[in-house]
Amino acid sequence: MDLNGTLSGRDFVALEQRLFGNNSLFGNSTFGNSTAASNTDDEDLEVNTDVYSRVIVTVIYAALFAVGSLGNSITLYTLLSRKTLQNLQSTVHYHLASLAVSDLLILVLSMPIELYNFIWFHHPWVFGDAVCRGYYFLRNSCSYATALNIASLSVERYMAICHPFKAKSIMSRSRTKKLISAMWLASFALATPMIFVMGQVMRKGENICTSIVSPVTIKTVLQTTAPPVMNMNLEFRATRP
Repeated sequence: MDLNGTLSGRDFVALEQRLFGNNSLFGNSTFGNSTAASNTDDEDLEVNTDVYSRVIVTVIYAALFAVGSLGNSITLYTLLSRKTLQNLQSTVHYHLASLAVSDLLILVLSMPIELYNFIWFHHPWVFGDAVCRGYYFLRNSCSYATALNIASLSVERYMAICHPFKAKSIMSRSRTKKLISAMWLASFALATPMIFVMGQVMRKGENICTSIVSPVTIKTVLQTTAPPVMNMNLEFRATRP
């Protein structure tokens, strides 16, 4: 840190590594100059989390896992076993079932791996390259699906309350099923880049699961693809009747 109180590139990388450990996009990249990059390589496997903090995080994770798994399982059981989806007229139950599935998958697939490899044993990564890529792909897919499900549920409730007659004709069961299927497909598509961005690499004789793509490359791709997408969205809005 310089006399003006600002973080240099080296200080930023060191702080970022201390906060996020190996689960970092800057863990295996160049940042600033070559000296900072070499120092990052020496520091990125250091684990500074004390046992007391790990125990607290473990208790919180266990509580969230138990409550979340039980709650979402009960929701799915109630909706599916009693044929609620077929008997009730409202399509909100389809959204609730989809939301429960995405939340349950996040709990089952993400939390155990995060607790084991990112809280207790930062390195080595013992699950292999395929699990590393699949973990980030499925975690991001379920996160996107959760966000899209909440958004669609909000729109469904708005239409049902503010425009009840129009909602009956627009939000049919078949359309709701197609919408939810499209949201899951979109979630998988949005998370597909994680298969190529993340991977298992050897660092200081140990395997770690981290980004295998330089942040410069990611930034370049985003800067290249984001403007056309934004322009298409603006043109679509401008041409709507």
